[in-house]
Amino acid sequence: MSLKFIRRNYVKYNKGTGFLCCHVDAQHAALPEADRFTGKIAAKLISQTGCAGIISTVSRTKADLNRGPDGKNNEALQEYRDAIKELLNHLGILDDEKHQVTKPYLHLSIHGMKDVHHGPYAIEIGTLHGQSCSPEIKAWFQAILTTKSQEILPKIDVIFDERFWGDKSIVFHRLGDEEDYPGYGFNFHTFQIEVSRTLRENYLSEIVALFSQIIVEFQTKFVNQQWPRNTDYT
Repeated sequence: MSLKFIRRNYVKYNKGTGFLCCHVDAQHAALPEADRFTGKIAAKLISQTGCAGIISTVSRTKADLNRGPDGKNNEALQEYRDAIKELLNHLGILDDEKHQVTKPYLHLSIHGMKDVHHGPYAIEIGTLHGQSCSPEIKAWFQAILTTKSQEILPKIDVIFDERFWGDKSIVFHRLGDEEDYPGYGFNFHTFQIEVSRTLRENYLSEIVALFSQIIVEFQTKFVNQQWPRNTDYT
């Protein structure tokens, strides 16, 4: 059965099964200047795990969703942000009055980088040097990604915050921006996932398997087993 999406002007999205506190997105999936195969990776993660997901249907040349409002992308960016809010409401974890998520939430943004940057088997994770997630969740993510990648495809090289550490917009979902986007608080954890062209094109199933395991482990470790907790993930 094919995956069904809700389609808007600039994005399409799937709400998932409503049980996983996670969404994946592919912000540069549309031609021209697309990050090839990222939309397919996101769709397969939605299908295999039941998490929610958003896939851009507008090229970054017209409206870049991986930036703050710039005059060109305002309408598209608002639609993308509205989709995120709809996903959080679907899960029932959004405190509307405080505009805060009430449980740990994982946001994986799938991007593509060229092989020349770090080699053909590289994955770089951007967190804007730790600002888009908590230290606890970043340490866990780095450990599990390193371990699971060696189990699934030992040649993968995992890099954090070196070249593609992320635009400041990846922090906005957590802490808000200088305009009118308040962010969702310290339970919201964003990781920008830059995947080499070789891995995206030739090892797509392995990449999907890798991040599927991470999504499920996040739910098990931080949402199901350790919730509720008296402290924020700060």
